[in-house]
Amino acid sequence: MSEQDEPTSSPAAGQGGEPPSGGREDRGASVSLSEENAAERVRLERELLGWSTGELAKRMTEAGYPINQSSVWRIESGEPRRRINLDEAIGFAKVFNLPLEDFLGPPTASDEKIMQDLADHVVQGYRLAAQGAEFMTKALNTAEKYCQDFPHNRKRLRGKIGIGLSFEYRRYAPTALVQEFLKGGKMPTEPVHTDE
Repeated sequence: MSEQDEPTSSPAAGQGGEPPSGGREDRGASVSLSEENAAERVRLERELLGWSTGELAKRMTEAGYPINQSSVWRIESGEPRRRINLDEAIGFAKVFNLPLEDFLGPPTASDEKIMQDLADHVVQGYRLAAQGAEFMTKALNTAEKYCQDFPHNRKRLRGKIGIGLSFEYRRYAPTALVQEFLKGGKMPTEPVHTDE
């Protein structure tokens, strides 16, 4: 084959005259997407933490990445959005306690974090409720033991517990264990479970 018969396309060109993937055009789209992801991530993370744009600007400045509230707003909502420079991206990742690659990742990563945080809150609430139920059972068992040892004080102790819990009753319904104790019947030694 002579030099004139050689293909005229360069080895870097894709088939059919298409630019190869990873070319300059693709990199430009990728950078634009990362900037959009980062801007959306700022808003999602800020809202998840319950911070105002002013609070976020303050925390960024305290972390050594000064930015004002107006700039945060323009990053999140400006038309067009204000670009985030590299120092700011590092700062946002730091104040949100995220790896930089997660901060720059697609918004679905934020959805996953939000869902995980919500799941963690539910699990923590369950754990605290279980610990509270265990503590209440022990406290009531101790009170019942006292009443067995000093039966003449049973009525007065019930009254003190009732007075102490009167405010709580307005906020929370009394548990079956507390109701049983204050009625004066024999208190169960295990927590009472209901189907409600």
